Amino acid sequence: MSRSFPYLVVAAFSKGPFNGNPAAAVFIDENLETDTLMKIAANLNQPITSVIGPQIPSADKTAAAFSIRWFTPTFHEIPICGHGTMVAARAIFEKGLVADSVEVIELHTKTGGVMKARKVATDGVGIEIRLPSGTLTDVSSEERPKIAAAVSKAFGRNVAIKYIGAGGKGFENYVMVELDEQEKLGKSEVDAVALLDTGYTINVITTASSSGEELFVSRMFAPVVIPPPFEDQVCGSAHCLTGPYWHQKNSLATDQAFDAKMVSSRGGDLNVFWDQTAAVIALKGETFVMASGEIYI
Repeated sequence: MSRSFPYLVVAAFSKGPFNGNPAAAVFIDENLETDTLMKIAANLNQPITSVIGPQIPSADKTAAAFSIRWFTPTFHEIPICGHGTMVAARAIFEKGLVADSVEVIELHTKTGGVMKARKVATDGVGIEIRLPSGTLTDVSSEERPKIAAAVSKAFGRNVAIKYIGAGGKGFENYVMVELDEQEKLGKSEVDAVALLDTGYTINVITTASSSGEELFVSRMFAPVVIPPPFEDQVCGSAHCLTGPYWHQKNSLATDQAFDAKMVSSRGGDLNVFWDQTAAVIALKGETFVMASGEIYI
Protein backbone atom coordinates (compact mmCIF):
# COMPACT_ATOMS: atom_id res chain seq x y z
CA MET A 1 0.00 0.00 0.00
CA SER A 2 1.42 3.37 -1.03
CA ARG A 3 1.97 6.25 1.37
CA SER A 4 1.53 9.90 0.49
CA PHE A 5 3.28 13.05 1.68
CA PRO A 6 2.30 16.66 0.88
CA TYR A 7 4.69 18.91 -0.99
CA LEU A 8 4.94 22.42 -2.41
CA VAL A 9 7.24 23.87 -5.03
CA VAL A 10 8.16 27.46 -4.18
CA ALA A 11 10.27 30.07 -5.95
CA ALA A 12 12.55 32.01 -3.59
CA PHE A 13 13.56 35.62 -4.26
CA SER A 14 10.71 36.05 -6.72
CA LYS A 15 7.20 37.47 -6.95
CA GLY A 16 6.20 35.07 -9.72
CA PRO A 17 6.56 31.49 -10.98
CA PHE A 18 9.16 32.02 -13.69
CA ASN A 19 11.88 33.82 -11.74
CA GLY A 20 13.87 33.19 -8.60
CA ASN A 21 15.31 29.93 -7.34
CA PRO A 22 12.81 27.07 -7.05
CA ALA A 23 12.86 24.34 -4.44
CA ALA A 24 10.49 21.64 -3.29
CA ALA A 25 9.38 21.30 0.31
CA VAL A 26 8.12 17.85 1.34
CA PHE A 27 6.50 17.16 4.70
CA ILE A 28 7.44 13.69 5.94
CA ASP A 29 6.14 12.69 9.36
CA GLU A 30 7.94 9.36 9.64
CA ASN A 31 11.45 8.00 9.41
CA LEU A 32 12.41 7.10 5.87
CA GLU A 33 15.75 5.80 4.69
CA THR A 34 18.13 8.36 3.19
CA ASP A 35 18.06 6.47 -0.11
CA THR A 36 14.27 6.93 -0.26
CA LEU A 37 14.56 10.65 0.46
CA MET A 38 17.14 10.98 -2.29
CA LYS A 39 14.81 9.23 -4.74
CA ILE A 40 11.98 11.58 -3.76
CA ALA A 41 14.25 14.56 -4.49
CA ALA A 42 15.25 13.04 -7.82
CA ASN A 43 11.59 12.54 -8.78
CA LEU A 44 10.67 16.11 -7.86
CA ASN A 45 13.71 17.25 -9.89
CA GLN A 46 14.10 20.69 -8.33
CA PRO A 47 17.47 22.31 -7.59
CA ILE A 48 16.88 21.48 -3.91
CA THR A 49 14.30 19.46 -2.01
CA SER A 50 13.76 20.43 1.62
CA VAL A 51 12.54 17.47 3.66
CA ILE A 52 10.67 18.83 6.66
CA GLY A 53 9.99 16.65 9.68
CA PRO A 54 7.32 17.01 12.37
CA GLN A 55 7.27 20.05 14.63
CA ILE A 56 9.65 19.80 17.60
CA PRO A 57 9.88 21.83 20.83
CA SER A 58 11.54 25.25 20.70
CA ALA A 59 13.10 27.19 23.55
CA ASP A 60 11.70 30.36 21.94
CA LYS A 61 7.97 30.66 22.61
CA THR A 62 7.60 33.09 19.69
CA ALA A 63 9.08 30.60 17.20
CA ALA A 64 8.14 27.20 15.80
CA ALA A 65 10.78 24.53 15.23
CA PHE A 66 11.04 21.68 12.72
CA SER A 67 13.77 19.30 11.64
CA ILE A 68 15.06 19.62 8.07
CA ARG A 69 17.32 17.92 5.53
CA TRP A 70 18.27 19.11 2.03
CA PHE A 71 18.79 16.97 -1.07
CA THR A 72 19.81 17.68 -4.65
CA PRO A 73 18.14 15.84 -7.56
CA THR A 74 21.49 14.13 -8.23
CA PHE A 75 21.47 11.98 -5.08
CA HIS A 76 23.48 14.24 -2.79
CA GLU A 77 22.60 15.48 0.69
CA ILE A 78 23.94 18.93 1.53
CA PRO A 79 24.40 20.32 5.06
CA ILE A 80 22.83 23.75 4.52
CA CYS A 81 20.85 25.65 1.89
CA GLY A 82 19.80 29.29 2.02
CA HIS A 83 17.01 29.30 -0.56
CA GLY A 84 15.89 25.87 0.67
CA THR A 85 15.47 27.44 4.10
CA MET A 86 13.31 30.23 2.67
CA VAL A 87 11.18 27.75 0.76
CA ALA A 88 10.72 25.51 3.79
CA ALA A 89 9.55 28.45 5.90
CA ARG A 90 7.10 29.63 3.24
CA ALA A 91 5.74 26.09 2.92
CA ILE A 92 5.21 25.84 6.69
CA PHE A 93 3.39 29.18 6.73
CA GLU A 94 1.41 28.25 3.62
CA LYS A 95 0.22 24.93 5.10
CA GLY A 96 -0.96 26.69 8.26
CA LEU A 97 1.18 24.50 10.50
CA VAL A 98 1.92 27.28 12.99
CA ALA A 99 -0.16 29.85 14.82
CA ASP A 100 -0.70 33.24 13.17
CA SER A 101 1.37 34.83 15.92
CA VAL A 102 4.48 32.85 14.91
CA GLU A 103 6.83 34.82 12.68
CA VAL A 104 10.06 32.84 13.08
CA ILE A 105 10.68 29.29 11.89
CA GLU A 106 13.63 27.40 13.37
CA LEU A 107 14.97 24.64 11.14
CA HIS A 108 17.16 22.15 12.97
CA THR A 109 19.66 20.54 10.63
CA LYS A 110 21.14 17.06 10.66
CA THR A 111 24.53 18.48 11.68
CA GLY A 112 23.09 20.17 14.76
CA GLY A 113 22.94 23.71 13.44
CA VAL A 114 19.79 25.82 13.39
CA MET A 115 18.68 27.95 10.45
CA LYS A 116 16.12 30.66 11.19
CA ALA A 117 13.68 32.23 8.75
CA ARG A 118 11.47 35.18 9.62
CA LYS A 119 8.29 36.36 7.95
CA VAL A 120 8.60 40.02 6.96
CA ALA A 121 5.97 42.54 5.98
CA THR A 122 5.97 42.91 2.18
CA ASP A 123 3.47 43.13 -0.65
CA GLY A 124 3.75 39.36 -1.02
CA VAL A 125 5.09 36.76 1.39
CA GLY A 126 8.59 37.89 2.25
CA ILE A 127 11.07 35.76 4.13
CA GLU A 128 14.33 36.84 5.76
CA ILE A 129 17.23 34.49 6.41
CA ARG A 130 20.48 35.28 8.20
CA LEU A 131 23.82 33.78 7.15
CA PRO A 132 27.36 34.33 8.44
CA SER A 133 29.20 37.03 6.51
CA GLY A 134 32.55 36.24 4.96
CA THR A 135 35.76 38.00 4.02
CA LEU A 136 37.78 38.24 0.83
CA THR A 137 41.53 38.24 0.34
CA ASP A 138 43.34 39.21 -2.84
CA VAL A 139 44.43 36.08 -4.66
CA SER A 140 48.14 35.55 -5.07
CA SER A 141 50.09 36.81 -8.06
CA GLU A 142 50.46 33.17 -9.13
CA GLU A 143 46.71 32.47 -8.96
CA ARG A 144 45.45 35.63 -10.61
CA PRO A 145 46.49 34.91 -14.24
CA LYS A 146 45.16 31.34 -14.00
CA ILE A 147 41.78 32.51 -12.71
CA ALA A 148 41.62 35.40 -15.18
CA ALA A 149 42.32 33.04 -18.07
CA ALA A 150 39.62 30.62 -16.91
CA VAL A 151 37.04 33.43 -16.61
CA SER A 152 37.86 34.81 -20.06
CA LYS A 153 37.64 31.29 -21.51
CA ALA A 154 34.23 30.82 -19.86
CA PHE A 155 32.96 34.07 -21.40
CA GLY A 156 34.49 33.29 -24.79
CA ARG A 157 36.34 36.61 -24.87
CA ASN A 158 38.89 38.60 -22.93
CA VAL A 159 36.86 40.22 -20.16
CA ALA A 160 37.86 43.28 -18.14
CA ILE A 161 38.56 42.08 -14.61
CA LYS A 162 38.63 44.63 -11.79
CA TYR A 163 39.19 42.39 -8.78
CA ILE A 164 39.69 38.73 -7.82
CA GLY A 165 39.29 37.68 -4.20
CA ALA A 166 39.33 34.33 -2.43
CA GLY A 167 36.87 33.58 0.36
CA GLY A 168 38.14 33.51 3.93
CA LYS A 169 37.19 31.25 6.83
CA GLY A 170 34.06 29.25 6.06
CA PHE A 171 34.22 30.21 2.40
CA GLU A 172 37.53 28.63 1.40
CA ASN A 173 35.98 27.07 -1.72
CA TYR A 174 34.68 30.43 -3.00
CA VAL A 175 36.30 32.86 -5.42
CA MET A 176 34.72 36.20 -6.35
CA VAL A 177 35.57 38.01 -9.58
CA GLU A 178 34.43 41.57 -10.25
CA LEU A 179 34.11 42.46 -13.92
CA ASP A 180 33.63 45.87 -15.45
CA GLU A 181 29.90 46.54 -15.71
CA GLN A 182 30.31 47.08 -19.46
CA GLU A 183 30.73 43.30 -19.76
CA LYS A 184 26.93 42.98 -19.44
CA LEU A 185 26.98 40.01 -17.11
CA GLY A 186 23.30 39.13 -17.43
CA LYS A 187 23.41 38.98 -21.22
CA SER A 188 26.60 36.94 -21.49
CA GLU A 189 26.64 33.25 -22.33
CA VAL A 190 28.98 31.49 -19.94
CA ASP A 191 30.64 28.10 -20.43
CA ALA A 192 30.73 27.17 -16.76
CA VAL A 193 32.85 24.07 -17.37
CA ALA A 194 35.79 26.36 -18.14
CA LEU A 195 35.60 27.61 -14.55
CA LEU A 196 36.86 24.25 -13.34
CA ASP A 197 40.28 25.72 -14.11
CA THR A 198 39.97 28.38 -11.40
CA GLY A 199 40.62 25.75 -8.75
CA TYR A 200 37.59 26.85 -6.72
CA THR A 201 34.27 25.03 -6.32
CA ILE A 202 32.11 28.16 -6.11
CA ASN A 203 32.73 30.86 -8.72
CA VAL A 204 30.90 34.14 -8.09
CA ILE A 205 31.00 36.71 -10.88
CA THR A 206 29.78 40.23 -10.12
CA THR A 207 29.59 43.75 -11.57
CA ALA A 208 28.21 47.08 -10.51
CA SER A 209 24.63 47.56 -11.64
CA SER A 210 23.98 49.90 -14.53
CA SER A 211 20.20 49.99 -14.02
CA GLY A 212 20.23 52.12 -10.87
CA GLU A 213 17.68 49.77 -9.30
CA GLU A 214 20.21 47.72 -7.30
CA LEU A 215 23.74 48.17 -6.02
CA PHE A 216 25.25 45.24 -7.90
CA VAL A 217 24.43 42.16 -9.97
CA SER A 218 25.97 38.71 -9.85
CA ARG A 219 25.92 35.12 -11.05
CA MET A 220 27.24 31.94 -9.42
CA PHE A 221 28.67 28.89 -11.17
CA ALA A 222 29.68 25.59 -9.57
CA PRO A 223 30.31 22.95 -12.24
CA VAL A 224 31.58 20.49 -9.63
CA VAL A 225 28.35 20.34 -7.60
CA ILE A 226 25.48 21.82 -9.66
CA PRO A 227 23.90 19.86 -12.54
CA PRO A 228 24.02 21.37 -16.06
CA PRO A 229 24.00 24.25 -16.87
CA PHE A 230 26.06 24.41 -13.64
CA GLU A 231 24.58 27.72 -12.45
CA ASP A 232 22.75 28.50 -9.22
CA GLN A 233 19.81 30.66 -10.28
CA VAL A 234 19.88 32.66 -7.02
CA CYS A 235 22.62 31.91 -4.50
CA GLY A 236 22.17 33.23 -0.98
CA SER A 237 25.64 32.29 0.27
CA ALA A 238 27.33 34.24 -2.56
CA HIS A 239 26.00 37.40 -0.90
CA CYS A 240 27.95 36.56 2.25
CA LEU A 241 30.94 37.75 0.19
CA THR A 242 29.46 40.15 -2.37
CA GLY A 243 27.36 41.95 0.26
CA PRO A 244 30.26 43.17 2.44
CA TYR A 245 32.44 43.75 -0.63
CA TRP A 246 30.01 46.14 -2.34
CA HIS A 247 28.98 47.72 0.96
CA GLN A 248 32.59 48.68 1.66
CA LYS A 249 33.35 49.63 -1.94
CA ASN A 250 30.47 52.11 -1.93
CA SER A 251 31.24 53.38 1.59
CA LEU A 252 27.67 52.79 2.74
CA ALA A 253 26.51 53.68 6.22
CA THR A 254 26.80 50.92 8.82
CA ASP A 255 23.01 50.50 9.09
CA GLN A 256 22.23 50.85 5.37
CA ALA A 257 20.47 47.98 3.59
CA PHE A 258 20.57 47.74 -0.20
CA ASP A 259 19.15 45.78 -3.12
CA ALA A 260 21.02 43.25 -5.23
CA LYS A 261 20.05 41.14 -8.22
CA MET A 262 21.21 37.82 -9.58
CA VAL A 263 21.07 37.93 -13.37
CA SER A 264 20.87 34.23 -14.21
CA SER A 265 18.33 33.06 -16.79
CA ARG A 266 15.59 33.13 -14.10
CA GLY A 267 16.98 36.02 -12.09
CA GLY A 268 16.20 36.96 -8.51
CA ASP A 269 15.86 40.04 -6.33
CA LEU A 270 17.36 40.33 -2.86
CA ASN A 271 17.44 42.95 -0.14
CA VAL A 272 20.74 42.77 1.73
CA PHE A 273 21.75 44.02 5.17
CA TRP A 274 25.22 43.50 6.59
CA ASP A 275 25.22 43.34 10.38
CA GLN A 276 28.91 44.00 10.91
CA THR A 277 28.76 43.64 14.70
CA ALA A 278 27.23 40.17 14.51
CA ALA A 279 29.14 39.24 11.30
CA VAL A 280 25.85 38.29 9.67
CA ILE A 281 24.24 38.90 6.29
CA ALA A 282 20.45 39.25 6.40
CA LEU A 283 18.76 38.44 3.08
CA LYS A 284 15.13 39.29 2.37
CA GLY A 285 13.17 38.13 -0.63
CA GLU A 286 9.68 37.39 -1.88
CA THR A 287 8.47 33.80 -2.25
CA PHE A 288 5.91 32.41 -4.67
CA VAL A 289 4.12 29.05 -4.47
CA MET A 290 4.38 27.44 -7.91
CA ALA A 291 2.76 24.06 -7.29
CA SER A 292 1.43 21.79 -4.55
CA GLY A 293 0.26 18.24 -4.26
CA GLU A 294 0.98 14.82 -2.82
CA ILE A 295 3.87 12.52 -3.59
CA TYR A 296 3.19 8.79 -3.36
CA ILE A 297 5.80 6.17 -2.54
